[in-house]
Amino acid sequence: MSFLSDMALTQGEIAIVYGALEDWCKKTNVQIDSPDGRDVATVMLGLYKTGQTTKPAILQAMQKVTGLEQV
Repeated sequence: MSFLSDMALTQGEIAIVYGALEDWCKKTNVQIDSPDGRDVATVMLGLYKTGQTTKPAILQAMQKVTGLEQV
């Protein structure tokens, strides 16, 4: 598989990651379209690709990654 095909997401997968990103950014007062927001999006994409395939799973993994309380 190529790098691009490894990174491709379906519309449903995008909705899951984006939903988690929206929730996280809202709770942490981070603008999605900011350097910090883009960093969070990158981490969440990585989490999704490594098996956290639901919004709650992504948010729980982000809590572990950042040490922040559950959002």
